[in-house]
Amino acid sequence: TNAVLADSKTVTGQTYLSEVTENAIEIKGYNKVDPTTQSITIDVENNIINFYYTKRTDLEYTVKYLEQDTNKALAENKVVTGQTYLAEVTESAIDIKGYTKQDPTTKTITIDVENNEIVFYYKKVEGLSYTVKYLEQGTNNPIAEEKTVDGNVYLDEVTENAIDIPGYVKQEPATQ
Repeated sequence: TNAVLADSKTVTGQTYLSEVTENAIEIKGYNKVDPTTQSITIDVENNIINFYYTKRTDLEYTVKYLEQDTNKALAENKVVTGQTYLAEVTESAIDIKGYTKQDPTTKTITIDVENNEIVFYYKKVEGLSYTVKYLEQGTNNPIAEEKTVDGNVYLDEVTENAIDIPGYVKQEPATQ
C-alpha cells in the first residue's frame, strides 16, 4: 500500500559518496519484509531508504461466556487463531441452557497485538415452575392432586416434603 507506518528518520550532516547502512525498526502489529538492512551511497539528492512491512497474521482473540455478577464461566472459551492485525471481528452470544443473554448480544473488536477479548454476560432464567406428584408406589396412579410451584430461578435448590394422604403411608424418601 505504501502507507507510512512510522515517522520518517532524517539524518543530516552526511558526506557525499559515503556509505550508510540502516536497519528496519520494530513496528507494533507488523512483520519486517526482507531486506531488513539496507545501504546507500550518499548522493546530492534522493537519498532514501524504504523498509516494507506486512501486517501480522498470527494473532488471536478469545470469547468468554460469563454469568453476570459472578463472572462464573458458563461455557468453554472460544479461541480464534490466525487473525490479522487491525482486522475487525464480530461475534454473537451463544445460547446456554437455563440462561438468558444480556445486551449487547453481538460485539465487534479490532484485532490488536494482545488482549483481544470479547465477553458476553448471561443471567439465570427466572419464573420457572416445578410440579410435585403424589403417586401410589408400584402403580404410579395419582392419589392426591399434584402441586405446581411457580417463580423459581434456574438451578436454585428447592425442598419438598411428602404430604399425609389418608389410607397411605409415606415411603422414603419423604423429603426431596
